[in-house]
Amino acid sequence: MKKILMGILFLLILHTTYYDLTTGTLPKRSVESEAAEVITTQQESAPYVVYQINAGDTVLSLVEEANGSVPVSIEEIVHDFETLNQIHPTKIQIGKEYKIPTYSKTSAQ
Repeated sequence: MKKILMGILFLLILHTTYYDLTTGTLPKRSVESEAAEVITTQQESAPYVVYQINAGDTVLSLVEEANGSVPVSIEEIVHDFETLNQIHPTKIQIGKEYKIPTYSKTSAQ
């Protein structure tokens, strides 16, 4: 009886591992909800995009999403984020909106 239970447990572990690696268990963000959360605003001195923070978001990932890549150094991104929001990037909170700096192609070079 123990061998049968151990076999069933082993198969259950294999199945859950396979499912997690192929399908995943985290919900995916839809394009419509993502577009609804983004409000684009431009200023002459500091262009930025306003994002509502979701679980798993980081300042670096949001800068990459807003710009298509990371066009400047991480130190500059941290400085610009702190300047726009008066908060350190490690202190962001889920559900709140923050200004994420955007960089033009000419300023990155």
